[in-house]
Amino acid sequence: MQGSNTYRDLAHRFISHTNDHQTFRDFKSDLYEYLSDNPFKSSYLNRQFYEKLYKQLQNTIPQSDEQPFNEFLMLRTCSQLLNYLVVESPQKPQHFVFIDLIANIGPTFMVSLLLKIVLLCRQVKPSLEKRFSVLFNHYESSSTQGLQWLVKVLENLNVALTTNFGKVDLSFIR
Repeated sequence: MQGSNTYRDLAHRFISHTNDHQTFRDFKSDLYEYLSDNPFKSSYLNRQFYEKLYKQLQNTIPQSDEQPFNEFLMLRTCSQLLNYLVVESPQKPQHFVFIDLIANIGPTFMVSLLLKIVLLCRQVKPSLEKRFSVLFNHYESSSTQGLQWLVKVLENLNVALTTNFGKVDLSFIR
């Protein structure tokens, strides 16, 4: 939750204000504002991560910047954001941004950032799950002693996905 709004509420509001008449460049700017709007205050976020996120978004499909925004561009953008934030593929298991974010802001905020993306574009949820399976496979032979950070992320991710995509009615919690 962010204030009195859930992340689902924020995603619905963002989607309803996004229109097909805006350019893809405008959409990417709005997406940056959406992703960087959070109650978590950190000098790391303000000084480093948000600048990197902005550059990442600006470099996403730049040849389409003047085209009208559409669902396909949203899908590609969200998928590329997950590549950047988590891990690209089993062939490229580098996940420096992911580790850096967890070390600097913790697993809860990291998962909330991923959740904001998946709530915008539900089609990328399987892609997010695939990226975590890549991480899991990458670390499966490692000792659990040094992987508490991954366990915490997986626990947070499980709660986030269950409460937002599961069939459990948690409306009484508000």
